[in-house]
Amino acid sequence: MKRMCSIKIRNSSSTGFLKNIGLRSLAMQMLFAIAAGIMLGYTNPGLAVQMKPLGEWFVSAVRVLVGPIIFFTVTSALAAAGKVGHIGRLGIKALIYFELTSTLALATGLFVAHVLQPGANFHIDASVLTGSPGVNASTSLTTAPRTFIETVTSVFMGSSILQVLLLACVCGMALAVLKERAASVIAGCDWIGQRLVKLVGMLMKLAPFAAFGAIAFTVGKYGVSSITPLITLLTTLYATTALFVLLALGAVARCAGFRILPFIRYLKEELLLVFGTSSSVTAMPRLIEKLEQAGCAGVVARIAVPAGYSFNLNGSNIYLTMALVFLAQALQIQLGLWDYITILALAMVTSKGASGVAGSAFIALAATIVAVPAIPDSSLFLIVGIERLLKCRPLANVIGNGVACMAIAAWDGKLDRRAVHAHGLT
Repeated sequence: MKRMCSIKIRNSSSTGFLKNIGLRSLAMQMLFAIAAGIMLGYTNPGLAVQMKPLGEWFVSAVRVLVGPIIFFTVTSALAAAGKVGHIGRLGIKALIYFELTSTLALATGLFVAHVLQPGANFHIDASVLTGSPGVNASTSLTTAPRTFIETVTSVFMGSSILQVLLLACVCGMALAVLKERAASVIAGCDWIGQRLVKLVGMLMKLAPFAAFGAIAFTVGKYGVSSITPLITLLTTLYATTALFVLLALGAVARCAGFRILPFIRYLKEELLLVFGTSSSVTAMPRLIEKLEQAGCAGVVARIAVPAGYSFNLNGSNIYLTMALVFLAQALQIQLGLWDYITILALAMVTSKGASGVAGSAFIALAATIVAVPAIPDSSLFLIVGIERLLKCRPLANVIGNGVACMAIAAWDGKLDRRAVHAHGLT
């Protein structure tokens, strides 16, 4: 009996230790996976190169979901936007604001990546990513999943992704025009989209294995110095996102009559929740409540915030375009002005699928890169390792939606200045 009690105590203490050091956190698991991949790549390059299928299968699984998710999320988002627009002046102002700030965030990611060139020192041969060095391609382990995936994705993927986007836009606008007569169809599209996004969340639990395989292959093939561009991309994304929040959103906040730093402190509980879950959706109910307490009219908060989660994800937008340019630089692909315009135009649509749920930004990136022939979609393999470490994305998404709601309320004359002052935001 004493022995059993001691075992229980020992197990519970070890569980507590795991909780204390954060090993149950997916981000911490990613860090350990990356460290293990680097170690294997350094000590045994031959074996490390054979870990490539772990990352390949993960990217292939993401590709399977790209078409359906983009279709259902963009369709339901545009249909919902139609509902917002029919509310009147408030809905129109919200949509104008969302598109302006989203475009600014996308352009910021493009510009910073073009100027700083975080992927310029990667020097990866694109042909290497399409094969499987060190692995017998004839084995069922590599050919069977790939054959199945290519068969399944033939409907929605490949060169037809532009048609999927176009079809989603047409269907979304048609449903918005039909209004209440298409309510059940809109609800169905939204339900399917949500379930697919949840499936992405489940898939992301396998990200540490993919990160291990991708990092091990990269280090084994190109050496330890090959992880430097990934660290550079990570640092650049955090710095760019922080500056965007402080400068761009700070300017919007000042025009609306409040200051950005006190506003961020005011939302500290919601931001901590988002930091822990890596999903900005988790903070939506509390965010609406806090904004109403800060003087934002209830009708504005309950319309602008949910709509913003599809149309105003600033952090995800910065990541989307910066990651695309990074991959092009890593593969030594020269992008011209027309390529940048194409990326920006496509990202304006595909970013609507980044619905604030963990992993959805990676889906939006996959959807965009598939539609840009200059950049092979197999290059997604290179950044799987840092995907779950980008806490700056959901944090910026929440702050951006909070600022948007306050700004739209001020623009529409529905912001209680006394409440804003009472909460120390001026």
